[in-house]
Amino acid sequence: MIISHQHRFIFIHCRKVAGSSMKVALSPHMGRGDVMLGSVHESLQAGGPMQPWARRQLLTPLGVSELWSAMLKRRGWASALNKAVKKRFKREFGLSSSAHPPAVEVRDAMPGAWHEYFKFCFVRNPYERAVSDYLYRTRKEDAPPSFDGFLDELLAEARSGRQKHDNWPMYTIDDEVAVDFVGRFENLEADFQRALSLAGVEGVDALASEKRRAYPKPWQEYYGEEEEKEKVQQLFGREIEYFKYSFTD
Repeated sequence: MIISHQHRFIFIHCRKVAGSSMKVALSPHMGRGDVMLGSVHESLQAGGPMQPWARRQLLTPLGVSELWSAMLKRRGWASALNKAVKKRFKREFGLSSSAHPPAVEVRDAMPGAWHEYFKFCFVRNPYERAVSDYLYRTRKEDAPPSFDGFLDELLAEARSGRQKHDNWPMYTIDDEVAVDFVGRFENLEADFQRALSLAGVEGVDALASEKRRAYPKPWQEYYGEEEEKEKVQQLFGREIEYFKYSFTD
């Protein structure tokens, strides 16, 4: 998530929509008082300098304490800085998630900015996004679960009240879309430039193409049974219905 007081916009970083690439592209354009939660380390690793906004976010008693704690756990300094910034503002704003909080929490944490600033996010076909999420979450496992088993795990999380699988609450309030612009991953670069134009931000570099890396096989082939499509519909039905997504998109 980015809250830019300089440009008066809020970028909501939904999961698996190239949000990190967008944050890296926006990072050099942030003002001293702006806030970016997540992807700080990726911005630094992309060759960017330590921005004044990052130093300002860190150099508080809580920020220094969080950085020291992260470095004691032997994280790299850039990763430790990213973790420290996320933990600081998660506490300060009272968020349930540092990088992917629901819209209602962001609104309640900063009602003035929420009502006055331009707000935007991106969505992605949930049938494809489920495959991308599966490959990401299981990338380090020697014996990963099947895709069907992964969907069962998400359903169990959903039934227990956890929403970490679902982007819908991140840009809706009371089941209604609460942002000013929703871009689509399927039209990523054009919609990103459109969002920037609406936000009045100029001179932002193009997005890194590696975020749209190829799958080991076509994503549709991960679906062996009709039942797996039905599980995705159970998990992401509201988003599928609202944006008219289908398995054949």
